[in-house]
Amino acid sequence: MKKLTLFFCLISLFSTLSFSQKPKKKVHKRAKKVIVISPKITESVASKETVNQGICGSIVWKSGNLMPSPDQTPVKAKPVQRELFVYDLTTTEQATLQDGFYKAIVTNLIKSVKSDSEGKFCMELPEGRYSLFVKEGDKGLYANQFDGEGNIFPVKVSKDKVSIIVFTIDYQAVY
Repeated sequence: MKKLTLFFCLISLFSTLSFSQKPKKKVHKRAKKVIVISPKITESVASKETVNQGICGSIVWKSGNLMPSPDQTPVKAKPVQRELFVYDLTTTEQATLQDGFYKAIVTNLIKSVKSDSEGKFCMELPEGRYSLFVKEGDKGLYANQFDGEGNIFPVKVSKDKVSIIVFTIDYQAVY
């Protein structure tokens, strides 16, 4: 019984130590300041030019049955090339939603950028709060994140910092 108890104590200690590691600080290729980001996001972000303040990240696609199942391996998101639109911070009341896509947005369009073939993008932006949308062909603009105040895919850009974004397009996925 003592050996069994000791065994479970060692497993518990090992688990605690292995899961309590802090994320490593990495310098984003486009950022001058050190920011803490997860290794998975770091791998999905690259740059050809320097961005000192703004947003960088990737756009990925998920579709199909994504319900967890013991006999099914998890589906990975696929990087996609899309046009990303940055608007002034937009609430659900300031945009017209039709069939899951936004058809009209009354706030100002600030900037747009196309992601590369690996889904990566980067753009300079002034300090402020913004809403992000991706263009889905003739269907309209798509966004799937909201905050508690009704803002659509809100992003904050702080002075001399780069915000890291992963935009997941998943309107054809079932969770």
